[in-house]
Amino acid sequence: MVENCPYRNKCNGIDCDKDFCMRKYKLDYLYRMSLLSDKQRQYQDLWVDDDNTDLAEFRQLADLAVNVKDFVKEGKNLYLHSTTCGNGKSSWSIRFIQNYFEAIWPMTDLSCKALFISVPKFLLELKANISNRSEYVSFIQENVLDADLVIWDDLAAKIGTDFEINHLLSLIDNRISSGKSNIYTSNLSPQEMTAALGSRLQSRVCKYSIDIELHGKDKRNIFSTGGNE
Repeated sequence: MVENCPYRNKCNGIDCDKDFCMRKYKLDYLYRMSLLSDKQRQYQDLWVDDDNTDLAEFRQLADLAVNVKDFVKEGKNLYLHSTTCGNGKSSWSIRFIQNYFEAIWPMTDLSCKALFISVPKFLLELKANISNRSEYVSFIQENVLDADLVIWDDLAAKIGTDFEINHLLSLIDNRISSGKSNIYTSNLSPQEMTAALGSRLQSRVCKYSIDIELHGKDKRNIFSTGGNE
């Protein structure tokens, strides 16, 4: 089982010689429910640039990610943004999910505990869902309000219609009101987000979130998540 297990990097190997591993069984379920692809769930090293750009920001993110159970328990939110693509935003957001699953798997029930939502994909399928039912949209709508942690990846990469923006606002607003944790990644500054999404949604994202801006260069040759950054 060792060679085929994607979680062995953080495992002491207790059940690796057995036909069944409860840790792998639960983590497989949690990741499947999170909508992360097999490639995205693979553990990736995260590196600052040679000139230590974003060193302080990476340390802050590492501290938050290590203490992700407290982050979720306290209903904290994170707005992780940069005008540069590929410098770690999606990778860091996925690290939060990875750490959270590692922390909760021994005691958790089998339900959707975290969601990774590609906002551009969600908005596109939301429009298509009007005429043809989208399984992606349906799954998100069924689980998004109850999940402990939701990643809203690549927020404002696609400017939606009033219907789409209002739907997105409703989901985010309900989660914030319920004390649920959210992480937003975006290539837009707060000011640009206002123009793209409107002041109400921008206010929800920025007002209630820890704001971390990255300035490093594109690192997609160093680590790759399969998502947009």
